Amino acid sequence: MTMFNPKKDDINYIYLRASRRIKMFRKYRGLTQEKLSMNSTFSRGFIANIESPKTFQTFSLGVLYYLSLKLDIPIELFVKEDISKELKELGMEINENDYK
Repeated sequence: MTMFNPKKDDINYIYLRASRRIKMFRKYRGLTQEKLSMNSTFSRGFIANIESPKTFQTFSLGVLYYLSLKLDIPIELFVKEDISKELKELGMEINENDYK
């Protein structure tokens, strides 16, 4: 359970959604935080802070874009409200509500 749970009208809401999806897609690609770190210019600690429900790590649109490239996932899937159709197309069988 996340300790930080902003409402949709809170500017931080999008960070929470994107961070959950970064973790989801990283796992989908079979990457550890360490492997994603090695494939990108970001430290494992930075990636861990982004993904952790216990910390609040902001990041730029450029960071999100770069991670979307490294994960080979369209950037809009990190922020779009409902991605259940796209998850099915990727063959992902998960509870997408966990990553909203």
